[in-house]
Amino acid sequence: MTGLELKKLREDSGVSQRELAKYLGYYVGELPNRSMISRFELGYAKINPRIERLCKDYLEKKIIK
Repeated sequence: MTGLELKKLREDSGVSQRELAKYLGYYVGELPNRSMISRFELGYAKINPRIERLCKDYLEKKIIK
């Protein structure tokens, strides 16, 4: 999954970067770290297969609802 694919899937599902960060467990202090999702989407951080699967599972369920 590329960063652009992640962004499109996230936007199509109506999920914010912060909400996805919270689901994936990316936090800075007590707040979800949306900058990590931004880094994925912009291609600055690699999306490993585990994160890809978690994103797809979560976001595709949101589209169905």
